[in-house]
Amino acid sequence: MVCSTLCVLTAEAQPRPAPQPTGPTPRAGSWEIGGGGAFGGGFDLGEAAAELTRNTTTDTGPFTLFVSDGRVGSAPGVQGRLAYYISSNLAIEGGVRFAQPVLSFDLSGDAEEAPDITVEETVDQYVFSGSALWHFGRPSPRTRAVPFVFGGAGYIRELHEGQELVETGVEYHAGAGVKFWFGSARRRLGLRADGGLSLRDGGVDPEESYRPVPFAGASLIYLF
Repeated sequence: MVCSTLCVLTAEAQPRPAPQPTGPTPRAGSWEIGGGGAFGGGFDLGEAAAELTRNTTTDTGPFTLFVSDGRVGSAPGVQGRLAYYISSNLAIEGGVRFAQPVLSFDLSGDAEEAPDITVEETVDQYVFSGSALWHFGRPSPRTRAVPFVFGGAGYIRELHEGQELVETGVEYHAGAGVKFWFGSARRRLGLRADGGLSLRDGGVDPEESYRPVPFAGASLIYLF
């Protein structure tokens, strides 16, 4: 009897292992990785005149060689993201998006009366971004779709055809989307669809002003 009592007291005195995290995810410390397709809208660069200073005193106005009207076309692309959950609702995310939009210029009004032409080149476009995401709820066996909103900023790097000239810029973005999870296990796959608006400044755009550019994407995601 005495021996049994001592064994019980000794067992109770032993340190117990720390409890392992249980319950649904995501939670603080969860990670999410994903990749898929993306689509970026196009935008007009506006009209500009190629001008020279006249070398006569009879007319002090500039001499127009030709007029150009530029545009960056919309283009599909690919994207990848990695997110870290600060809480079950709030996550911070870094990502990269790559696309190859076509940069085109309509040239007209040539001073030597050359015919109007259109010149084009393909631009390698990289957008490195950081965002904060807020999720409205968490997945459950009854509700696997989780809507969210996000916002952040990014760095634009665009290379002209031949990759001999690099243009850089910044962008600010905001949007909304939804994640649909397959099951409710701690580690699981899902689908993500989102869209929003980006305000970009710089890159191949010569104007010092922000251009609104819509974007959208769909990805396969994995939570762990």
